[in-house]
Amino acid sequence: MEEEYPECPMCLDLFGNNPNHIKAPKILKCGDNICMECLEKAIKDTKEEFFICPKCKQNITKEENIEDYVTNKLIIKMINDYFNSPQEGIENEEEDKATKYNIVLLGDPDVGKTSIFNRLSKDIFSETYSTTVGCDTTTYYIKYKNKKYQLIFRDTSGQERFKAVTKNFLRNIDGVLFIFDITNKESFEGLKSWYDLFKEQNEKVVGLLIGNKCDNECKVDEEEAKKFAREYGLKKYFETSAKLDKKIKKAILCLLEEIIKSKKINNNLSSMEVSILYENEKRKQNKCEC
Repeated sequence: MEEEYPECPMCLDLFGNNPNHIKAPKILKCGDNICMECLEKAIKDTKEEFFICPKCKQNITKEENIEDYVTNKLIIKMINDYFNSPQEGIENEEEDKATKYNIVLLGDPDVGKTSIFNRLSKDIFSETYSTTVGCDTTTYYIKYKNKKYQLIFRDTSGQERFKAVTKNFLRNIDGVLFIFDITNKESFEGLKSWYDLFKEQNEKVVGLLIGNKCDNECKVDEEEAKKFAREYGLKKYFETSAKLDKKIKKAILCLLEEIIKSKKINNNLSSMEVSILYENEKRKQNKCEC
């Protein structure tokens, strides 16, 4: 059974992604949660005295919900500050207390790697941007299960003429995001060459598949993308929008979880190998003594 992530049933984004996405708002009667942005929109757009819960489909009294929302707005803000604090808050603490992981973004030109990069580093989106030459780097801080992590993201060039340069930035990578544009089938077909390039420098791949620009018409079948992810050992497939800030941080959290699992498995295997070597050496010594 796949792990469920706390997400708003209306916008389907992970709670706490930005100042408008709050975990706290509680719809009365049914008890389902909805982010502040969607709650305000539902209250504003509804001409009736009630609106329908997007999850359980019950009628929710608008007047009661507004009263409850206004009363708890300060509490909601406090919770939001808590959920959004890891990225900024940890940075002011000692960096050596945070576990560091290197993550690279790979994919064809114009798939939105830089837009995702900018969304993570500055929480901004721009329709215009300069072509990435070489590699840009940003640090993203996150707190997960009471532990601090420093994720170092590398935004690489997608241009064919820069592939030799990109190759230099693929060593010592802990996680990878293979990104394509869901409105461009060719960018999906180009993923295999990026996978092969990554494998030249790394034996193991701990990565996710990202179909970006989901705010536009999709030209790549979701099942086809999931099949690619399975065949190439990528843990999950996410359809994201850097423009609307959809599912990006949810994907990053998933990748972090997979990196942690991978490190734990590798450490256990290393311990087993040491134990086997020790036991073999011990047997040899016992034979010699006999």
